[in-house]
Amino acid sequence: MNLARNIGGSVGISFVTTMLDRRSQKHLTDLTSHLTSASAQLQATVHGLAHSLVGHGTNPADAQQQAYAVVQNMVERQATMLAYIDNFHTLGYIILAMIPLVFLMKRTKAGGEMAVH
Repeated sequence: MNLARNIGGSVGISFVTTMLDRRSQKHLTDLTSHLTSASAQLQATVHGLAHSLVGHGTNPADAQQQAYAVVQNMVERQATMLAYIDNFHTLGYIILAMIPLVFLMKRTKAGGEMAVH
């Protein structure tokens, strides 16, 4: 019984981890497809971040690269958050689908103890 529980837990963890990775990659692809060098909003964000970094003592040449790194970090965090939301929904649907199985389970006797042989 313990072995089955451990295997079930391992499969569940593997499922959740795999889904987080796949969904995060999908959302990252979707989000970055909207970021182009022609995007005025992206350029304004990078310019504002670079200006702020220069104000905090960063050299102007490095500030531009660091600003792009900050934008990349923000997009990756948003993609990860969307992946967690997707996983939460998926696990919720799986739990809802398992509710009918509760009614198919056997009832134990009043003592509740099982004999081990």
